[in-house]
Amino acid sequence: MENTGLELDDFLKRKIAPKEPDILRLISGGHSLKLKATKGKRLICDAKKTFKSFIDADFSNFGINKPWAPRPEMPIQVHEIVGDAEFLGIFKALPGTWAEKWISQDQIIQFCEKLPKWLRQEGYGTFFLTKKDENQPINEDKPEDNLVVVYVLVLADGLLVRVCSLAIGHLWYGPRRHRLVSPLSPSVV
Repeated sequence: MENTGLELDDFLKRKIAPKEPDILRLISGGHSLKLKATKGKRLICDAKKTFKSFIDADFSNFGINKPWAPRPEMPIQVHEIVGDAEFLGIFKALPGTWAEKWISQDQIIQFCEKLPKWLRQEGYGTFFLTKKDENQPINEDKPEDNLVVVYVLVLADGLLVRVCSLAIGHLWYGPRRHRLVSPLSPSVV
């Protein structure tokens, strides 16, 4: 009975403390979405058949135009962004470490080709996190050093793909319901 005061304090803090606003809502729950194993040879900067509308030249400027190692089959999940946040906050809201949140360029291409119904429509984007340099580790304190955001839009003349810094200060508004694709968190599997 001597812990009663501490338990009451803890209970009150949880009830009174402002709740962090939700940023993401899982929309692929109940669906078994998987990316097949890849050889790692396909690069977004060369995927003109997939991204017919536009390919951002920054894929070369960021230096993410080199072949990657093969990747095994990977279960993935799709979230809708429901709260206002910048990229760092959006991707931080995913469970797991930064090293567990990215997929390769080859996998992004595969997603766009094989699972197009999961891409956000109506002029809004779908976001993916990928590494700049596959051979470099991800600094968990400064993930923007080796992670970038790939942004895909569905347009009337095909897909448009852009790349931008994870640390960009742009605020993405929740009511627009942009989407985010990531590996299925090991804690969910």
